[in-house]
Amino acid sequence: MIRQELRPVEVQAGASLFTDGGEVGLLLDAVDWAATPLGGVATWSPALRTMVGMLLRNHFPLVLWWGRDLIQIYNDAFSPIPAAKHPRALAQPAAECWAEIWGVVGPMIEAPFKGGPATWSDDLLLQINRKGFVEETHFKFAYSPVPDESVAGTGIGGVLGTVAEITEEVYAGRQFATLRDLARHVGDAASSAMACELSARTLGGNDRDIPCSLFYLTDPAGKSAQLAGSSGFGESFAKDASPPGVRSGDGTRWG
Repeated sequence: MIRQELRPVEVQAGASLFTDGGEVGLLLDAVDWAATPLGGVATWSPALRTMVGMLLRNHFPLVLWWGRDLIQIYNDAFSPIPAAKHPRALAQPAAECWAEIWGVVGPMIEAPFKGGPATWSDDLLLQINRKGFVEETHFKFAYSPVPDESVAGTGIGGVLGTVAEITEEVYAGRQFATLRDLARHVGDAASSAMACELSARTLGGNDRDIPCSLFYLTDPAGKSAQLAGSSGFGESFAKDASPPGVRSGDGTRWG
């Protein structure tokens, strides 16, 4: 009988940790962790390894900030939130990734990391530059401290962020309220001119979605129009942007 010698199979450090982690798991597996403040995966504490394994296999948007530099690790479900910042945001210090909003979210992340209670919000407004321009975004989140016995002092290794973007819901709710108010107010108008004035006033109450508006009433022949209402224009600018009257073919230019 031929005896086969059994030899231990060498497994790459961290391979099992990132397995089944989806696209982000593959990206994390390619990171040179030894060159980061967290060090090689083989040196990670049990707490960090457990949190990363759990996070990658979760279908809810989760982000983990670990160590003094708050190095960022997140899952597939979270990746649409950084948008164009992804995948560079992986293994990046949080303050560097979210520089434009760090004055707001920084203290909320650092508080639980330094031993304070968890922080949370049902609707946090953030002006984020993640698609090449600054946009209004809204988030529901909870930032919770993650215990790690290997960390001296606070015993906190990092912060787990449970995050849900609610931007579209906020936009939709705000716009629906404007349409509702518009229908209610205009329905009480006694004339077309009053309807325009009330419409402009209502739209002026939602300048985030409708920065400015102009309402003109045309004459029966459709050859001229008179300004009947406006919103969002300052007094000085309104004179140039909103002529009190225009006639068809007179070459009047707006804006």
